[in-house]
Amino acid sequence: MNGEGFYLNGGSELFYAPTFVLNANFELHAEQKDTYEYPVEGWYWFNSENEARAFFGLPLVTEEQVIE
Repeated sequence: MNGEGFYLNGGSELFYAPTFVLNANFELHAEQKDTYEYPVEGWYWFNSENEARAFFGLPLVTEEQVIE
């Protein structure tokens, strides 16, 4: 299970970037996470994967799923 970082709901996939997101239009850096106005082209900062999943309405990951 992923920890804190930037998350993007890609529909069938949850994208995760722990320290930065770079593209042609913007850059997001973990050390500046509190300075951004979210969402930034769909990206948000969350403290855990399950926090992101709850926000996006996606199924939560259980400890049993992580172990398997």
